[in-house]
Amino acid sequence: MPAPLELFLVIFAALFPIMNPFGNAAIFHSLTLKNTPAERQSFARRSSVYAVAILLVFFLGGTVLINFFGISIEGIRIAGGLVITRFGFGQLNPHPHSTHPPDEHAEAMAKEDIAFSPLAMPLLAGPGAIAAVMTASSSLHGRGIPAHLMGAVSIGLVGACCWLILRYADALMNHLGVTGARALTKIMGFLLLCMGVQLVIDGVRGLHLFG
Repeated sequence: MPAPLELFLVIFAALFPIMNPFGNAAIFHSLTLKNTPAERQSFARRSSVYAVAILLVFFLGGTVLINFFGISIEGIRIAGGLVITRFGFGQLNPHPHSTHPPDEHAEAMAKEDIAFSPLAMPLLAGPGAIAAVMTASSSLHGRGIPAHLMGAVSIGLVGACCWLILRYADALMNHLGVTGARALTKIMGFLLLCMGVQLVIDGVRGLHLFG
């Protein structure tokens, strides 16, 4: 498999469950109950654009940040793996109000514009998603413009998926319901847990501790 295409698939497979558009569709639905259909569509579109912009900054500028702080690729992989593992475990074993406390929900309900906060950040482009793109960025040394381009396209495609799912959140919730959305979240959480553990394994192997 060509390296750019492999990078495309790896980033998409990691980002989609982390950004969790199906789970966030339920939150989006509850936050926009009092808004008009036009306002909901605007929130869905702009929050997805903001999230993609945030992730692209960390993806394209990840190498600069890594070099500036003197962080090794192995360190990024281990740290990113731990963060992603934490998010995966949290989705598999959610605690009441752990991801969206009542006070934050009330504050969001009171806002006139929720596109950037809390929708784009931290719900879509939160710490887990940022860690994932920075981990991907750390593997781009010497891989050239095609790899960067495919990574950026992958981030954009995940953002487009988020926009579509949020745009049709009402219809989605009518079909899936809360139980269905939670089931999908748990499946994505398991995938995240596996990805995070694998990143940690790859990072430890890179340290040559075991020969």
